[in-house]
Amino acid sequence: MKKQLWFDKWTEEYMEGLPVGNGRLAAMMLGRPEKLRIALNHEWMWRGENRFREMEDVSAHLEEVRKALLEEDFLKGTELANKYFGGNGGISGIQHRVDPYEPVGDVWIEMDAGEAGGYTRRLDLETGLAETVFTAPCGQVSQRLFVSCTDGCVTVDVTAENSCDMAVILSRIEDPRCEIGYEACADGVCMSGAFLDGISFKAKLLINTDGTWILEKNRISVKGATKLLLLIQAGTNAKGEAPEAEMTFPAEWDFELLLKRHADTFRTLKGDAVLDVDVEDCDLPTDQRIRLFREGGDPAMPLLYFEYGRYLMVSGSSGELPINLQGKWNEELQPPWEADYHLDINLEMCYWFVETLGMKHAANTLFNLIERYVPYGKVVAQKLYGCKGVTMCIQTDVWGRVTPEACGWAVWLGAAPWLGQHMFMHWRYTKDINFLKDRCYPFLKEAAAFFEDYLFEKDGMLWIAPSQSPENRFEGTGDWPVSIGVNSAMDVELITELMNSAAEAAEILGVDSDKVCLWRQIVSRLPELSTDSQGRLNEWDKERVEVEPGHRHFSHLYGLHPSQLFEPGSWEWKAAEKSLDSRLSNGGGHTGWSRSWVACMMARLGRGEEAWKHFMALIGDFATVSLLDLHPPRIFQIDGNMGGTACVCEMLMQSRRGTLYLLPALPKAWPDGSVKNFRAQDNVTVSYTWKNGVLTGFEVIAAEDQVLKVISGDSEWSLELKAGEAANVKM
Repeated sequence: MKKQLWFDKWTEEYMEGLPVGNGRLAAMMLGRPEKLRIALNHEWMWRGENRFREMEDVSAHLEEVRKALLEEDFLKGTELANKYFGGNGGISGIQHRVDPYEPVGDVWIEMDAGEAGGYTRRLDLETGLAETVFTAPCGQVSQRLFVSCTDGCVTVDVTAENSCDMAVILSRIEDPRCEIGYEACADGVCMSGAFLDGISFKAKLLINTDGTWILEKNRISVKGATKLLLLIQAGTNAKGEAPEAEMTFPAEWDFELLLKRHADTFRTLKGDAVLDVDVEDCDLPTDQRIRLFREGGDPAMPLLYFEYGRYLMVSGSSGELPINLQGKWNEELQPPWEADYHLDINLEMCYWFVETLGMKHAANTLFNLIERYVPYGKVVAQKLYGCKGVTMCIQTDVWGRVTPEACGWAVWLGAAPWLGQHMFMHWRYTKDINFLKDRCYPFLKEAAAFFEDYLFEKDGMLWIAPSQSPENRFEGTGDWPVSIGVNSAMDVELITELMNSAAEAAEILGVDSDKVCLWRQIVSRLPELSTDSQGRLNEWDKERVEVEPGHRHFSHLYGLHPSQLFEPGSWEWKAAEKSLDSRLSNGGGHTGWSRSWVACMMARLGRGEEAWKHFMALIGDFATVSLLDLHPPRIFQIDGNMGGTACVCEMLMQSRRGTLYLLPALPKAWPDGSVKNFRAQDNVTVSYTWKNGVLTGFEVIAAEDQVLKVISGDSEWSLELKAGEAANVKM
């Protein structure tokens, strides 16, 4: 399969551009033949006006809120919980303090293209190279760019068949809260910016050409050129150093050399997993392929979507920080939801597939952010609820100040346990004992410490209140967008999983035996999950009337997916399946990320054709022509892309402790294919083939001795694996 997007039309719409990046820097390539636009981003480019925000101590009000909730006055309880613990923003009428993720600026390349012909633009998903080619009065023109993973800069190459005049402009959209200045520098131009009461930043553009050039303010006019090479850098003072400290440039001015050096690293960051499905490749432009796919054709399109998710992960999560709501690509001064970090699924969904595909560097960016939240997470736990340990609120930015800033939605306790489970699953997959000891267990212990204090005894059980099921509501809480209640299913599931993971980690490390006993006791005393009159898993403490039966979230089904808390065939598993079907029958899954979650859950349930159907809807209903995921009405949001890649992994392989499922939800549209180097739990690498929908052979390599059960369809094998030795099974 050709791992590329390509088009025979230009675009000026940002969401239809070609995204490139190295994690730290990102760029979107778009524009007309006569005016190419390179829109620049930097991962630390958050306005910074609220980076030192603080919060008041409101913990004295916890008992007041609990009293209303325990009396089942949920309207009063919801009002009080948001009054005291909801913070600014949301429906409070007060400006919240989450900083927006901002664009750095734009580089424009102007030339006389006349009536440009033969126009194509393409994005190579293997190397991260974006390019446009067209004919103009100066002959054939090529414009190529990538963001180097080795040299750190945006690298742009423009060639023309015959000499012509061009102009290169470095600029930023007008922003009354940002001061911008320009100055000449050796071989180019520098733009300096400073947000009022926020961070400062710089961007520098260096030029090399066979023509002659002059600089006027921020515009470089080039005469008589056939070659133009631009090196672009950006930096911020977000981490306390001058922006120039990170703005390094390579010594070489050789595009091909720089591209090869970058491409080798890019491929390494992508990992060595390979998926090959024997379906006919399609040579049509990507926008035409999407139309064909919507009509039921082109079964290779989901394969391209899978590869695109991997590509976006490398491009957006190979720096220091994880991808945000829009990856690392944003052109707006006030992007939707600030392009921030939403911790009640959106961030987590993005990283569902990284362990299966062995993308350790990408996973590490998530762990960096989690650890950045810990110091102030302890402050929030104390000032919100008077508890030790760590808690995090639902919406935040990069500054570590995980304060409540979304009144109406913010009163939720599950972010730290959910993020902690990503760390624990990384241990499960890699068996990296140093990671468990130095990073994973310390965080799990702090997250567990919060619930040691927060849970309270009632009727011989440990209760959870306030408790939310993001971002849903039941009747009886008025016009509040989210209901606050007690003992929501998701909270019970998250706390159960957290305590079990912390206890297991402590036992492996041989530490904190007293804590292990405490955490096991807590699990045994949590409220039990239950079902309603239709056999569905109750979302809250008992059967309550949903205001939106087709709600976009499936929070109470966390134990089914992404967690492995529910065992296949258990009553919880069956009740979750009924809940999923019910929600879908009422219109659930009506955003890109929500549809991704549905597809993943269907795959987890072994319902391959329905997983495929929802995957088709994800692409057909929620993708731009450049396959970027959309949230209604038309907002780019990257989590749906990542959930789609996770869905493919779920359809083809599922890993539980000691058990490996191959082809658990294989769709009929992919009858023949092969997988190489997928990762399973317990540091196992898996490769396998299938024909006519049936497994034909597999190879398993484990890093340590173990017994592994492999299941595919009605077949089952029990393998005694020796460290480093391949076990091969042929049908």
